[in-house]
Amino acid sequence: MRRFQRAAEPEFLAEHWEDWGLGWEQRRNQNSSAEFHWHQVDGEHVNHKLLPILRSQTQDHCSFCDNFPVSPPSIDTIEHFRPKALYPKVAYKWGNLYFCCAHCQQKSLPFDERALQPDADDYNFERYFRWDYTLGEIKVNNQAPAADQERARITKDLFRLNVGHPSLRMRELRKRAQGQADPLDDFAYRDYLEGV
Repeated sequence: MRRFQRAAEPEFLAEHWEDWGLGWEQRRNQNSSAEFHWHQVDGEHVNHKLLPILRSQTQDHCSFCDNFPVSPPSIDTIEHFRPKALYPKVAYKWGNLYFCCAHCQQKSLPFDERALQPDADDYNFERYFRWDYTLGEIKVNNQAPAADQERARITKDLFRLNVGHPSLRMRELRKRAQGQADPLDDFAYRDYLEGV
């Protein structure tokens, strides 16, 4: 999970996110099986307006696993860090929205408030994680304080950061070795490649 700087909140979202969130909360309260639908602004769905901005702040990489390109083989998706079904008021809040691959959206655990956000002020990869280059796996930093280790474990498991990725990371490493002059943003798993 590579740290990134969040872009400025789009004006249309700043103006409407609270009202839209309250509206979604009311619909959920009336019908717990209600389906979420993105609002429209100027005839365009909000998710379509947000995707280019969210993509650009991570250089088209998944915000969580750093895979690139996300589409294909995945689809371009927006992850609600705090799930919109559980936290409807923040369904449109800028700091809750992330560009994400379909793999990371298929979480294996219920949401936990201790999960790490890659754009949080205090987030640093080395603080929480380390790489096992022999297996291509992300590991919890066992030198970190216990609370940080727990947050790293929760995040790794929640977003399935080692499920389906190790062989792809090893392949990226071989690809990088063959084309070292290529910009790092053109590779998946940039933190993994930087450490070698």
